[in-house]
Amino acid sequence: MKKLFALMLMLCLVLTAAAVAEEEFGYYPDEYPESKVYVNTWIAEDGDWRIEMYAEDGGIKPMIVHRLGDNKEDIWEYATALNPDMTALTAVPFGLHYRQDTVSYDWDETYYEDGDAVFTINENGKLLWNDLKEDAGKGLEFEPIGNFYGGRWMKGDTEVIFYDWYEGEYDIRCFTYGRNDEILADAILKGSYDPASDTITAEGFFDPDEPFTVTFSYDESNNVVWTENGESTVLEYSYRTD
Repeated sequence: MKKLFALMLMLCLVLTAAAVAEEEFGYYPDEYPESKVYVNTWIAEDGDWRIEMYAEDGGIKPMIVHRLGDNKEDIWEYATALNPDMTALTAVPFGLHYRQDTVSYDWDETYYEDGDAVFTINENGKLLWNDLKEDAGKGLEFEPIGNFYGGRWMKGDTEVIFYDWYEGEYDIRCFTYGRNDEILADAILKGSYDPASDTITAEGFFDPDEPFTVTFSYDESNNVVWTENGESTVLEYSYRTD
């Protein structure tokens, strides 16, 4: 029932945003390149706060996540459009705020469904979230870490998971699978993100005696590219689930 409610509400958000956008805002990222700079993953307070900006259904959908511990997180979701001056993303005032269990993904509590917000990027390239409903984002400045976060990709029999962001680095998990999906080898890579080149440089090992360095980037089709020792491999999207 909760999933059905969420789908219906998001449909209303998208349709309302599209209607408003036609009259007042630049909504489509392909037509308004000024909005593309927002499409990124942004973090604050060492990843305890995260904003994921998606180009979806012709517009931009921000999702703000606040990690609370004890398998709980608070989430805000909006549908947004570029304002007429092309200086900010303005939300349609039907934003969601709810608490979610990170194990079951059930909603523990819905706080409201009439949230409103404005998103801007300051002169230092940091994203600012002006929460017009409860001022939840006050004092937070979000830095970009690329669109790698949460992605799962395959390099042959090896799955690459951009698992988390911690202490200023990406936590990247790699698993090599056998014929019956048994894990033959695993590695944890620590990666630093370069916003200028939109790449991650990561170090780790499957064998402690053979550490390696790999660079992750995106190609023109938004596929992740693994580059090691000058050789590049385009990864395939992984449909594995935990």
